[in-house]
Amino acid sequence: MSSIIRPADFESARKWLSETFFSAAGAGLSRFPISFRYGDRESAAMLDGWTVRREAARQTEGFSVETILLTDPHTGLECRCEIKIYSDFPAVEWVAYLRNAGDSDTPIIADILPLDVLLPVDAGAPCKVHHARGSLAQVDDFAPLETPLTFRQGGSSLQLAARTGKSSTLNLPFFNLELGGRGVIGAIGWTGGWLANFQRQRDGVHVQAGMERTHLTLHPGEEIRTPRILLLFWEKDRIRGHNMLRRLILAHHTPRPNGELLRPPLCEGAWGARPEASHLAQIAWIRENNLPAECYWIDAGWYGDRPIEEAADGSGSGWMKQVGSWKPNSAAYPRGMRPIGEAAQDAGMGFLLWIEPERAHQDSEMFRTHPEWLLGPVHSGYLDTDNYMVNLGIPEARRHITELISGLITESRITCYRQDFNDLRVPELFGHADARDRIGMTEIRHIEGLYAFWDELLARHPGLIIDNCAGGGQRIDLETISRSVPLSRSDLQCWPFDPSSEQTQTQGLAPWVPLSCCGCVEPTAYAIRSALGAGMSTSWSSQAFEGGAHLPIKEIRRLMTEARAMRKYFYGDFYPLLTFSLAADAWAAWQFDRPDLGEGMVMAFRRHESPFSRWEAKLQGLDPESDYDLLSWDDQSTWRMTGKQFLEEGFAVTIAAKPGSALFTYQRVA
Repeated sequence: MSSIIRPADFESARKWLSETFFSAAGAGLSRFPISFRYGDRESAAMLDGWTVRREAARQTEGFSVETILLTDPHTGLECRCEIKIYSDFPAVEWVAYLRNAGDSDTPIIADILPLDVLLPVDAGAPCKVHHARGSLAQVDDFAPLETPLTFRQGGSSLQLAARTGKSSTLNLPFFNLELGGRGVIGAIGWTGGWLANFQRQRDGVHVQAGMERTHLTLHPGEEIRTPRILLLFWEKDRIRGHNMLRRLILAHHTPRPNGELLRPPLCEGAWGARPEASHLAQIAWIRENNLPAECYWIDAGWYGDRPIEEAADGSGSGWMKQVGSWKPNSAAYPRGMRPIGEAAQDAGMGFLLWIEPERAHQDSEMFRTHPEWLLGPVHSGYLDTDNYMVNLGIPEARRHITELISGLITESRITCYRQDFNDLRVPELFGHADARDRIGMTEIRHIEGLYAFWDELLARHPGLIIDNCAGGGQRIDLETISRSVPLSRSDLQCWPFDPSSEQTQTQGLAPWVPLSCCGCVEPTAYAIRSALGAGMSTSWSSQAFEGGAHLPIKEIRRLMTEARAMRKYFYGDFYPLLTFSLAADAWAAWQFDRPDLGEGMVMAFRRHESPFSRWEAKLQGLDPESDYDLLSWDDQSTWRMTGKQFLEEGFAVTIAAKPGSALFTYQRVA
């Protein structure tokens, strides 16, 4: 699948490397891409006086790792940068570590920026930053954005930031900087507060990225890490650049449970505030009706020591007030969660369980037994004022949470651990915990603790899938997608369910993140296809138990079988075939192409107010010299055309219903 990568892409990446990191061991540090303020001086003005050591590269499949160590001879501060240089992609990735190797506290280290570079471009050349919104449970979640940067007096600028302490709430921590006929895609790996600045100057664009605020001293022996930075270089074709990013993430930043590339499950969901017998009956119903479900999902409400209210759901507050008491409710689950996990296993399914380990209510067991581990209280959002945050930066707290959840995974036969992280004022909590000379330290230690917690779970349970929820898609970044997958990328689909929003989320997120999922509650082709992804969550069995016994089970089974057949295409290249639109009178359409298989998928949607019933689809990414067979999944019609015809002439897509959908797959003829 390397055909989309061109020699010019690699040349751009190697040139940038030689002028930045590699010059540190030879020509000097004037363009070193990491900066900070040390005492009263900028690092750029003092690094040439530091000692530099470049360690031998460590080779592994697909990349090598170089280490550059800079040391201040006066205070003993070390800046160690671990650089991953990809051999299969024109990309560079790094993390910096700052360590006090001296005998006394360091001067203040402030404004730590693991990315601080000038990317050259002529003053008259067009320049744009392509970026995307985050997830706020709004209709424009993950909507693509484009901000021009023009050179004029003083230049133009753009600032992107997290602000909420969750990495993808306001903005997705990815960007594609278009510099004339070439560009650089950037990804930030930090599951907390981050900041990125773009300043157009006469000779280029000054790009900076890092944590939102750092102003701290390090004690002797202390070490901290920075956010992870990934840069991928492309020439001439921006969409090709995005597809190189998708391929890189699938190859190097996607979990591999039991050594196999992650396949998010098709889940059947149920609320947790229900008795064991109800879940066992629901699992039996799934089995008897031969639904192609792969995982039984129990969401919030299964824990704590208050009476279970069977009528309760996510709109109530009972589940919120029990967080921090992570034991199965003895009234509803007298035997714990194991009977449910075993029943799911016997039915050929995995078992998913919802937990929110970073939040604790003041009535919870965590608050009663370990208040010293908590930050707060919190006054925020729809949660009441008695919520606290569990500080994973405290080693004892992290070990406790790790043992607790690892034990639940083993005992309950959990195959997918769903971690939520709801509406807490995280920056405020971290800020209150920091001393004046340690600003940023609480956040750094908590995020380091989060990664260590997840890494330990994955090491102990090699087949485990981590579902990264975080209030619905609010923690999607390079570090989290390396360990987890968002099975619910936006809470918008909960209140209310809107197929068109799921379409726009797919089109907005797919250029940056290959694997994400959402849910479907309507048993129609339009709804299920709108929610289609590498995985999906549904609730047909819950609807049947709540009075929807007349569900069209045969049709649901057919549509879910169709969904399973489409999953492989989400691991391919992504091409938007129509301009992104939120409008109810628009069409949406895209293509997923698997050049390694010689196959692909085309999906088109006519929304409920669209006056048009026909559209000409011109495909991308095909071999012009090959023949392709196209299949309509709606009327089973087939026809053969050359790749050149599909690319240049296209084919007609007709959707009579509104709303309505059309689904096609194609295959290269041998």
